[in-house]
Amino acid sequence: MKSNIALGVAAVALALTVYNQVITPSTPSHDSLKAEHVTELHEELHTNNAPSSRNSESQSALDALDRSALVERIAYLEERVLEIENRAFSNSPSTESMEETILAVLEEKERKDKAQNREDNPVYGFYEDLPKDYDLKLKTDPEFAMKVSQDLKTKVLDESLSPTERLSAMGQLQMNMYILNRTQGEMFDYETVDAVLDISRNSQDEKLKVQALEVVAHSPIVDSRIAKSLQDIIEKEPNKYMKTMAAEGLIGQYYQSGETSPELKQQLASDILDLYNNSSSSEAQLVMQRLIRDDELLEQIRRDAGQ
Repeated sequence: MKSNIALGVAAVALALTVYNQVITPSTPSHDSLKAEHVTELHEELHTNNAPSSRNSESQSALDALDRSALVERIAYLEERVLEIENRAFSNSPSTESMEETILAVLEEKERKDKAQNREDNPVYGFYEDLPKDYDLKLKTDPEFAMKVSQDLKTKVLDESLSPTERLSAMGQLQMNMYILNRTQGEMFDYETVDAVLDISRNSQDEKLKVQALEVVAHSPIVDSRIAKSLQDIIEKEPNKYMKTMAAEGLIGQYYQSGETSPELKQQLASDILDLYNNSSSSEAQLVMQRLIRDDELLEQIRRDAGQ
């Protein structure tokens, strides 16, 4: 009997305590005092060392509680909890609102990714802004292709623009030529390549110097003046990566010249052999020897040089 009463009192006390702490104001009310009294009685019931007379008094006090009032109070608390739950669910965002929030987060992430890509590789940051049908439009709309190329060449040659903007324009112009399967044209010529070489020679930003040289080294424009500039970089540039990139560009000039100018090819083959065999810079010589490891390629260069 006592255990059942104790469990009942514990449940009632817990419910009233939650109600007083969460739902009702912090000022003690008559009901909260009653709950405290119930809790005290419950603790006394479970105290092993309490005198039997004290237990008897507690039991009498419990029997005196208005059980119907407690039942009503518990029912009221249940209604309040249900009301709070319903209100919380009714204030939750709708499915449409959640979708909009998710899309906004994804768009912001995409924007930040693009900004980071531009920062990491500013020369080719234009990729992020090209329309999806850019390639197809270049191939099918000659007027569009010409207009874009003219604008890009103007940017490359405009020294009032930042080196990054000029290099980005050159990168896009060069990409356009590859898309159109052209090695050169009115808007892509020695003048544009030399402007980029000038950035590589004079920029104080090592990252831009390297990127400018990479653009030139992969350029399809064949010209003895470009080849001479690349040789100077191979022999004088302290940066080993730039030496290697210039050497790759020089060998690329040699390969491509065979289709346009046999005389230039012979001259380039001779220049490459000089760097390979008799360079005044041991580092330049090592760079060329690392690139020309194939005996067949070396023999081909010698034949083209007339040796």
